[in-house]
Parts: sequence; C-alpha cells; structure tokens
Amino acid sequence: MRITEFLLTLLISQICFGQARIVGVYNDRFSESIELKADSTFTHNYKFDLASSWTTGKWKFKNGKISLQTKLIMDTLVLGESGQKKLKDSLVLSPDKVSNRVGFSDYAISSISGGGQNRVKPPSQLYWKKKRLYRINEDGTLDLRKLKGFWTDKKYKTYFRKETE
Repeated sequence: MRITEFLLTLLISQICFGQARIVGVYNDRFSESIELKADSTFTHNYKFDLASSWTTGKWKFKNGKISLQTKLIMDTLVLGESGQKKLKDSLVLSPDKVSNRVGFSDYAISSISGGGQNRVKPPSQLYWKKKRLYRINEDGTLDLRKLKGFWTDKKYKTYFRKETE
C-alpha cells in the first residue's frame, strides 16, 4: 500500500511540476534569447548592434519537444482619404506590445527603425534536454552545428542555455 502511495505521489508531482523545470530564460552564444513563462507564453528576443527583434506567443511541451506558436500584435493603420476615394484601413505589425490605431507618419517612422516585432523569426520547434534547448531542423533532426563567432574564429554550438529559473 505504501509503495502504491509513493508511486502515485511521484507520478502526480511529475505531472504537476514537469513544466516548472522548463520555465526560464535561455540564451544562445550569439544574440538570441527565449523566455518560457509558466503561463505557457514565450518571448523571443534578438539583439545585435543596432538591429533588434522581439516576438511573443504560446508554447507547448510534449515528449521533450517544445512547439512555439507566434502571436503577432497588430496595429490598425488609418489611411484616410485620397481625393474622392476613401482608403481602407490596414493591419500592420505593432512596434510595441499594445494594439493601437496609427497614422501613416507614425507607421513610417517605426518601420525605419532598426528594431521591431518578428523581424527575426523564432525557431518553430525546440528539443529540451538537460537545461538546453536545441533547434529542430525542417527534416526533424537536431541542429548540432557549430558556427563561427562574430569577433573570433572560435566555433560555438547553436543551442540555447538556461540562464535563470
């Protein structure tokens, strides 16, 4: 009876707290980071020199694989009128995390900047193992390449390392 209770408790703790092992901030050796949050949302950031990108969305974990589903935040671009014609509004990527109505001049200024939403797309699938996230290639294999660093000839693996809980 005690063995059954112990096994049941162990099983329940694995089910309830399995996701907690994965939650945290992961950085690669180059310029990307992924933050997996406990509410099953994620933030992907890319920062290099004057260029930057951010993406948000939801993530799911199953059999060691993490699937990232991007959720784009859109602004409504108000185009107004052109002579006799009334122009239709359009949806554009938001430069921040809040949906707004923007004019053409605001949109033009934000699109010129070196940063914005989803300029560098996050990987769609990752494999989690020992506090590391490995990219999964289109053919389903793990990306185990070594890439040369920017300022050095040293080569680094492309996985993300867990930095914080």
